[in-house]
Amino acid sequence: MDIASKLNDIENKVYLDKISRSIKDLNSTTDILLFVQQMIPLSELLNSFDQNIDNSFLDIDENTQDPTYFIAAYFDTKNIAESIWVYRTVRALTRYILLTDRFYETRNDRYSSLAKQVLKSLNEILQSNGDVQHLIYSINYSLKQFSAFWKVEHIIKRRILKNYTFSYNEIRHFNLSKSSDALLVYANVLDAKLPSFNQNAALVLHYNQALLDIQDDWEDIADDVQDDMPNIFVMAAVNNIPYDRIRKSSRKDVRTTVLNGINPSGGSVTRLVNELQASSKSISIPNNFAFLKSLSDCYADTLRIKISSSNSR
Repeated sequence: MDIASKLNDIENKVYLDKISRSIKDLNSTTDILLFVQQMIPLSELLNSFDQNIDNSFLDIDENTQDPTYFIAAYFDTKNIAESIWVYRTVRALTRYILLTDRFYETRNDRYSSLAKQVLKSLNEILQSNGDVQHLIYSINYSLKQFSAFWKVEHIIKRRILKNYTFSYNEIRHFNLSKSSDALLVYANVLDAKLPSFNQNAALVLHYNQALLDIQDDWEDIADDVQDDMPNIFVMAAVNNIPYDRIRKSSRKDVRTTVLNGINPSGGSVTRLVNELQASSKSISIPNNFAFLKSLSDCYADTLRIKISSSNSR
């Protein structure tokens, strides 16, 4: 996956210089809140640079712009080209998973066909790269492992529609299954390219993805209820409010209805946030990836603030 784009040589160098300066600024940042803020312009730079190569997935790519894997690669290799390769490979895999997820939601064969095209293109690129050819079969195997999540999602959806309630362990299992793409799939790319990467770092990536998925569920409460899609805030609320009642709420009221079904402290969702943060803290990882544990703290703190502020209104 070459880092050259459709830009001319001068424009290409300007982008790479900007990305280089942005990542070096991150490397010198000690304040985690500032670090997270600086991730945003870096993400925008990487996205703009990447769009000059492939803009076929603009809708899907709204959810593929996390620069975490690029940052991890640079902090461990200090090599911009290698880091962009990691970023693009992970982004292609994210595209595949999001397109497949869209297929299971809509049963529109177009998404399945696009997902297969993405994977075929990625496999061809990996085939031409001698030192990572093993990723072809290891990633394909990992994607099959992750595919079990879509069966879990279907089971949860069916149970929600039947007004079932969910235990804490069920909510936790659903969240960790949903976020397991970080552990099962994307971590393989880092493991193949980064000298210091290990499974402990992969676990922290998993916990961070789980926290980000909770944040997505927070943002998507109304959309998920409208589409009858599993959402851990809804799963927590149906222990106190039947799903039939939640569905009857107007779109502008559905979030309030769901949050009213969760106790003032956030109940099982806050418990899960605390557990994910504690799990991240307890793991020893190489120094080059220490920022991942700081991100865990930041994501957990942000979620607790959002949950507590909604319950104090």
